[in-house]
Amino acid sequence: METVTPMLRQYLEIKKAYPGTILFFRLGDFYEMFNEDAIVGSRELEITLTARQKDSPNPIPMCGIPHHAASNYIARLVRKGYRVAICDQTESPGKGTKLVKREVVRVITPGTAIDPQLTQSKDPVYLAALSQEGVDTVGLAFLDVSSGQFYSTQTTGAGSLQKIFDEIGAFGPRELLFPRSMERLICQTFEDQDASPSLFEDKIGKNVVSTLALTPLDDGDFEVAEAKRILADHLAVKELTAFGLEGKIAAISAAGACLRYARETQRASAGHISEIRYYEPADFMVLDAVTLRNLEIFESRGEKTRNTLFGLIDECVTGMGSRLLKQWLLRPSLKRGEIQTRLAAVTELSDSIVREKLRFLLKKVSDLERVIGRLNMATATPRDLVALKQSIEQCPKVNDVLADSSALLLQVLSENIFELPEIRDLIDRAISDEPPVAFGDGGIIRFGFDSELDDLREISSSAKQVIAAFEEKERERTGITNLKIRFNNVFGYYIEISKGNLSRVPDDYQRRQTLTNAERYSTPQLKEWEEKVLSADENIIQIEVELFKKVRESVCAETPKLQSTARALATLDALCALSEVAARRNFVCAVLHDGDEIEIKNGRHPVVEAGIGGSFVPNDVLMNNSTDRLLIITGANMGGKSTILRQTAIIQILAQIGSFVPATSARLPVLDRIWTRVGASDDLASGRSTFMVEMTETAAILHNATGRSLILLDEIGRGTSTFDGLSIAWSVAEFLHDSPEHSAKTMFATHYHELTELAESLPGARNYQITAAERDGNVVFLHKLQAGKASKSYGIAVAKLAGLPQPVIERAKSVLEKLEKYELAVFSDERKIGLAKAASGRIAAQFSLFAVSNESAIDSLRNMDVESLSNEDARQLLLDIKQKIV
Repeated sequence: METVTPMLRQYLEIKKAYPGTILFFRLGDFYEMFNEDAIVGSRELEITLTARQKDSPNPIPMCGIPHHAASNYIARLVRKGYRVAICDQTESPGKGTKLVKREVVRVITPGTAIDPQLTQSKDPVYLAALSQEGVDTVGLAFLDVSSGQFYSTQTTGAGSLQKIFDEIGAFGPRELLFPRSMERLICQTFEDQDASPSLFEDKIGKNVVSTLALTPLDDGDFEVAEAKRILADHLAVKELTAFGLEGKIAAISAAGACLRYARETQRASAGHISEIRYYEPADFMVLDAVTLRNLEIFESRGEKTRNTLFGLIDECVTGMGSRLLKQWLLRPSLKRGEIQTRLAAVTELSDSIVREKLRFLLKKVSDLERVIGRLNMATATPRDLVALKQSIEQCPKVNDVLADSSALLLQVLSENIFELPEIRDLIDRAISDEPPVAFGDGGIIRFGFDSELDDLREISSSAKQVIAAFEEKERERTGITNLKIRFNNVFGYYIEISKGNLSRVPDDYQRRQTLTNAERYSTPQLKEWEEKVLSADENIIQIEVELFKKVRESVCAETPKLQSTARALATLDALCALSEVAARRNFVCAVLHDGDEIEIKNGRHPVVEAGIGGSFVPNDVLMNNSTDRLLIITGANMGGKSTILRQTAIIQILAQIGSFVPATSARLPVLDRIWTRVGASDDLASGRSTFMVEMTETAAILHNATGRSLILLDEIGRGTSTFDGLSIAWSVAEFLHDSPEHSAKTMFATHYHELTELAESLPGARNYQITAAERDGNVVFLHKLQAGKASKSYGIAVAKLAGLPQPVIERAKSVLEKLEKYELAVFSDERKIGLAKAASGRIAAQFSLFAVSNESAIDSLRNMDVESLSNEDARQLLLDIKQKIV
């Protein structure tokens, strides 16, 4: 380091203090990157890589970006998982200063992004922290720095890891903090192929894994006593009992590390993080990554599109409303009272006049949650203050509309929407209506707010007039008619008097320079004006910045009321959106009850219905935990079995977030979880076939489902041979029906028509079919769910519709005819043929799957010429036939 320049030595010292980051080092109007940072930055940002000290034996790689465009470049790096440290000049260069002071003012990481370029209005940006206490207690914390939302939980005992997976999958954090002692375990779980990362991806979602940055911290950052102190000091309390954290050691440890990391990286007090909410995972319906994917709640075929449930119901007009609605969908409530309170509000908002008034006002509300966050993190712009003022200007009008509300939730929301006239007035007096984005452009503070600033602006805008007036005044005072005031970069402003008028020069004139034909002077007043004029613009910027900070501090002092207002407006927006969807889509209010029965009349799949228009065929569903526990659904390919399964789950989810549902009526229980096993794909990276994925998901269901769960199974066992698959499907269905611990309401869609025999022996099983008809040799899908069992799957008809060549279709029909001709009765169930229990034990009846299994073996027997066979030929023929039927 002794051989490098002072500037590079300064860079290297700062870089050493921030390992694992790309250091943006301010040099003049550029942020520069050096060494490995420059190589990475050049590659990722697609900018030119150059070098410092090019002619030396060891040139230093470097690249740079203009400081005014840094936000977009930083955003690109952070989206790719990098951490960026911003190192700015913290003092102005002065005369004789060779090296200005520089320090890191902020570290931007994937989980602490608050800038608009790094956030999507409808998506939260969570920083997560994980800690472990003892052998089987794990704590989690989730912090959205941009909005101040802060949550914590912990799990203990068997299944803790699964619950952790569920929570990480639900929150979808951008960054995960963990103790360095857990680094090997965590990195293996997420990254090491030998550790089957796809097993983890199935738990929390591939998109979460692909965007999750892993950040190990020193174990001391998770020390419980220090975590308690940090949380208590920040929340201004002596004990954490009020936040539900008493005795929750692992949760406290994770939360403390999370908050500490956010404050240290942002170099700010983060006053908008004003509370932490402890929750139990059992407080919400569990929708794991597999279920979210299978039901297409947020993504369709791996992409965020309008063709999802969230895309359909998100009629919110604010970003914070959309984020809240997404949170409701990710974690539907299990509290019947809370659900019914929302339903009552949605019902009252069915009044289109009231709803439209509110939505019109809410459209003028900006993302208050994030504006408040930026104000408290000292990254807000003047335009953020204007947006805040315009937003809270709507509050009195919103409260006027809500004044006559009868729904309890709407009344509570109105009570929490603060009108804050003092803040509105302050911003209105202080900040221009259309301020610039950057402070250096001037014009932030309104004229008339500060007299000193007004004087400087007057000087700056009328410098020429001021000098001209001063010149005329001096001519009159001295009587020198050719007196001139001039300016140059060496002497600044000066008075020039010809040699012939030197006798008239006043005593207060100070000689500056002698010329051949003239003398140049200055006066204290002229010097004062010169300093004002030359420094006016610089002083204007400094004063505007200071005034802006004072206004910001005054606004931040009202953070609790502003946050309460923001959350109330977000909730109102989400409720209005649900009411708007109900009106547009003809949804009805479901009746929630304490029993176990699902009764849906004319239910519809809202996303499918929206996609195809008004031709959707509605269906009824009746399920309970006794007589209609297991619904075995058969029917044609493309007939709509999967749609029935999905729409039942979607109706249940909508009801538990407080939404109306797509049906003519619905009576629903409160479910703890929805499990799905729908479709599959190969996971070759970890060596798992389609069938392995299928069985892994099925195993999770069989081990963890409860009587308060809903299970949707679509084509269990199709990934292996017919007999293997049928056997597995049969036993899975029996297990779900019989298990006292895991017997949940189950919809079982299958092409194994043999499974319909279960309904004849299992008291809680029922057969249903999706109807179809053949007309003139073509299949017509009726999409209607009816009691009974289908006799055909119409697979060849679907293949024809798909465009398979006609010879292939004809041959398939021929093969099918022969197979059906020789297939005999399948699965004479143990219960059907007489299962008996004796004192000595259980006597099981014997049964045969198939009496004849191969057409060619039968043909060989039929065509055999017994009279002409030798003993050896007969023996060989029997061996051949035996081989065929094995």
